[in-house]
Order: sequence, then C-alpha cells, then structure tokens
Amino acid sequence: VSTELMYLNEETRRLMKAVRLIDTSDEVISELSEKISDIASKAEKYTYKGQTAQGSLKNDKNPIERREQNPSEFFPYSPAIGPFNPIAPPLKVEVKNGDKYKEIRAFGKLDGVYIGPPDLVQGGVIALLFDDILGSVLVVNNCGAMTGTLEVRYEKPTPIAKELLWTGKVEKIEGRKIHVSAELWEGETRTATAKGVFVKVKMLN
Repeated sequence: VSTELMYLNEETRRLMKAVRLIDTSDEVISELSEKISDIASKAEKYTYKGQTAQGSLKNDKNPIERREQNPSEFFPYSPAIGPFNPIAPPLKVEVKNGDKYKEIRAFGKLDGVYIGPPDLVQGGVIALLFDDILGSVLVVNNCGAMTGTLEVRYEKPTPIAKELLWTGKVEKIEGRKIHVSAELWEGETRTATAKGVFVKVKMLN
C-alpha cells in the first residue's frame, strides 16, 4: 500500500469538503482557484491513460484472487470504499463470518460532500455505497458478479456527520444469480435497506 498515495487522497478529501462548504469572498475564491488549478495541471501530467478499474489502476489485478484481503485493499480505487479514490468516504470495512457465507460491515461518517437535503445524506450516495459493499460481499465469498438489480428502500433520513454502520450479506445462490441484502444503521435506527440480484460473469471468475 502506498502511504504517499493514501495521504494524497486524504488531503484531497479535505479539500473537497472545504470547497463544498466554503463561504468567503470572490477574491479569496479566485486566489484559491488559481492555486488548485496549478496543482491539477501538475497532477494531470502523471495520469495513467490506459484501461483502469476499481481493483487496480492498470486493471492488472483480479480482486477475486485477493479476496482474503480487506475489501479496501482488493477494491482500492472504488468510488465507495477505495482509499485511493478521493470521492470515496473514509470508511472502515471488516469481513465477518456469517452462518453460511462471509459478511461485510462498514463503519464511518459521511461529511458535507455527500449532503442532499439539509444535513442529510443524498439518497444516491446511499445506493452507491450499498452497491459496492454488496459487490465486496461477493468477492469475499469467491463469487465475482455484476449488479443485475438493486432495490433500495429509504426508511428514515440518514444524517450527515454521524457514525453509520452498513451490513451486507449473501442470502442465497441460484446458479449464476446471487441474491444479496444490506442494511444501513445510525445508532439504533435503521435508515435504509437494500436487496439485489447479482449475476456471475465469465470475466470476473
């Protein structure tokens, strides 16, 4: 794991949050914009131009072959749980043994970048996190698959800047179809649930 790349992403998340919540004069904003533009221009000189994936920058590593690692390690560039993707919130992801299949638990807070309604998480962000956490569940159970259907039910508003818990598990496997479910909790309150069917594809197995 590149600690330098991890630090770059952490600082970029700081910047994104600050820009999302910035409240100052146009003069200050213009000054900051010039500095950020200079940094972006420098970074663009080093961007990889080939095929990429959430499992690796150069799409040269199969997440299934690294399923014994933590999900944030086999999906390091994930837009939901990847430490090397600045739009991903800094969640802690764990793998637990369930009754029949391994399960996923993810902990963390969503900050101002993810606000939709006043001080609440935007619903599409919740769906994104459900989708990727369920994808991680499949990898740890040696089932490479892609999303077929995903149904999200929003039961309560999910607050910003509160400790949240996501859980995800496999319900059953029927041939190429894998039935999965997930929940989102804020303390003792369940705020959303998801259920879906993922379909095994040859390129992922």
